[in-house]
Amino acid sequence: MTLQQVSAHVHVETAHLGSNNSIIAGADGVALVDTPHKPTDAIAWRTVVDGFGRTRFVVNTDHHPDHTIGNFWMAGEVVSHRGTRDRLLNEAPDHDYLARLFDRIDPEAVPLLAGYRVRVPEVVFSDRLDLHLGDVHLELSFQPGHTANSLIAFLPEDGVVFTGDIVCEAGLPSFQDSRLWDWFDAIEKVASYDFSVLVPGHGEVADRAVLDRYREWGREVVGQVAAAIGRGEDSDQAAAEIRFADNIHVDTEDYVGYPDDLIEMFQRRSVARIYDDLVERPDLATR
Repeated sequence: MTLQQVSAHVHVETAHLGSNNSIIAGADGVALVDTPHKPTDAIAWRTVVDGFGRTRFVVNTDHHPDHTIGNFWMAGEVVSHRGTRDRLLNEAPDHDYLARLFDRIDPEAVPLLAGYRVRVPEVVFSDRLDLHLGDVHLELSFQPGHTANSLIAFLPEDGVVFTGDIVCEAGLPSFQDSRLWDWFDAIEKVASYDFSVLVPGHGEVADRAVLDRYREWGREVVGQVAAAIGRGEDSDQAAAEIRFADNIHVDTEDYVGYPDDLIEMFQRRSVARIYDDLVERPDLATR
């Protein structure tokens, strides 16, 4: 592990496959932001987390598996937007999907599936919720962007904002659960916070400069899709031709990534989502 302290109360692990995982240690316990994707990482992470004190809260920034699978192995109450609970109750990956995925990304975890269950949030909110840990508090705000149920977490005492996949330093995540107008609005919402440290959904801990880079990455792929629409291509044509760099799900020197067919599915669904949103709102091409 490469745990790094980014402020007086916050430690972040950016080396896990899947989302970044954060520890907020207050005088009255610990809050976590997102949990490891690989079960073997989650089990090891629990040992690290317990060294900081009693876990009171586990915050999920959205419902995607790379943010929520590790819930099962964590202590404390799981907290999210109410839409995340609904998605995990009704649309969580089934056993066969997880068995196939773990066989590639975490073979040692395949036997663990026999006892695994999706752990849904016990505490949910609609617009805003504050979690208090004695000397610090975490402000949770509903902010659709990467998904319809994404949230932003902010630790004002340290000036640290946790964006989930609303902002990623590593590159663009999937757009398949996004609406394009929300995607851009969410970046502006993050920019409105008074922060000095940004913990993204994927990639290295950053500062404000990451917002401009991330926004431009999005504009680039949106421009490609807008050009395809201008040429008269349909959604299937655009989805077959247009690709953006995936630095989130692919193999790296440190871990094995997703199967190629899943990565291809994410790309096609992302481009199709952008295409449909641009047909509905052509003005977004110049956002």
